[in-house]
Amino acid sequence: MQNIRFQEKKGEDLRWITITILFLAIGVILRMVSPNIGGISLNWNIVMYTLAIMLCRPSAKQGFGIGIVSGLVATMSSKAAIPYVNLVSDPLAALLCAMLAGRYVCRIRLFRINLEPVLLVFVTTFISGGSFVLLTKIILSLPMNVFLFAMLPVVLLVACLGAVAGQLLYHPADRIFNATASNQNQKKFSMKNVNAVIPKGSFTVVTGANGEGKTSLLLTIAGARMDYFEDMKDSRLVVNGIDILESSREILKSKAGMVMADYEGQLVTENVGDEIDFSLENAGYTVEKIQKRRQEVLEMTGLAGFGNRKIVSLSGGQKQRLAIAVMLALHTDILLLDEPVAAIDPEGAREIYTLLEDIREKYGTTIITAEHDLKYVLPYATQMLVLEDGGLKIAGTMQEGMEYMYEHDIYAEAIPLQTKIYLELGELS
Repeated sequence: MQNIRFQEKKGEDLRWITITILFLAIGVILRMVSPNIGGISLNWNIVMYTLAIMLCRPSAKQGFGIGIVSGLVATMSSKAAIPYVNLVSDPLAALLCAMLAGRYVCRIRLFRINLEPVLLVFVTTFISGGSFVLLTKIILSLPMNVFLFAMLPVVLLVACLGAVAGQLLYHPADRIFNATASNQNQKKFSMKNVNAVIPKGSFTVVTGANGEGKTSLLLTIAGARMDYFEDMKDSRLVVNGIDILESSREILKSKAGMVMADYEGQLVTENVGDEIDFSLENAGYTVEKIQKRRQEVLEMTGLAGFGNRKIVSLSGGQKQRLAIAVMLALHTDILLLDEPVAAIDPEGAREIYTLLEDIREKYGTTIITAEHDLKYVLPYATQMLVLEDGGLKIAGTMQEGMEYMYEHDIYAEAIPLQTKIYLELGELS
């Protein structure tokens, strides 16, 4: 997961910076060419950086940075009596905008129309303009009547105009920046009717034939959705009390860690200790905490004493344990594993699932694993999700899941032979 996170973070950083710069530049141009009507003009700077925030969903810190840049631009081009007030009003508004966008607070639909653009642009413009005129009133000691009946109504009018402009511009911008060409869209994968609740501390197995969305589902929970995955329609997925589809990527990444099927590709250093230290250093841990946490997770995963071992000298099962240890080092509440025993011998497969069960019991970690071969996970899983045709067919106990698979002939070849015999005899209990 480290490589995925760092590559994705690099791409996301470049994307939001590029889009923000482009939109702020467009905002400056539009503000220069837009006519004043009665001394009132639309604040294109705010409209455009709000759209950029909606397109990229940056963090609150990044949103604050966008506001600072916008404030600097506005200060240089403003004709107001005190232009430097923009350095306060814009960062404040952009910070709030990023927080609201990241939590999808304004995502409200009227019939089929998404009203988030009109609401978010209105709120952001009003906060920026309102704080600007309030500070101006205080600094210049203007009468309250002027503030209430002249300055605030203008801010309200500009906010309304900006909201209309934002609503009209957002959807074309979304199609340009958040979607590929129409022929590529046809190749995108989407899921539907994925409605499930995965309780904290549970052990859930996700199964289904190749291409049904197991990996996409796990990546969505981990906050690392790939470009090929378009959407989950008519779905609600709650894990550890977190509404996955309504939560920002930052929140999900702080709660979940994923070990990919190609777990060796996630290991980027030369020895075991450095691999764990690398993730902790990037998370900002002190040297003392890194040393303590490294020892803890090595013991948790049965790798105590392996700190100085070269990764290339480890067996497949030991490398899998190391990939799990890296995720656990960051105090992951949700541990996701994509076919964790596919490349491991039977004895190693049983050891991995025994290890995962021990971690779940001792630390209350929620375990979610995508699996084709159910015989190794069968003794431990408390819940089963069965996927077919890009949707969830059933979410229930292991018995309920396998009975459904058998009765409806859904990927029945994944059912362990002994279980299948009991099902044929009608004796599964």
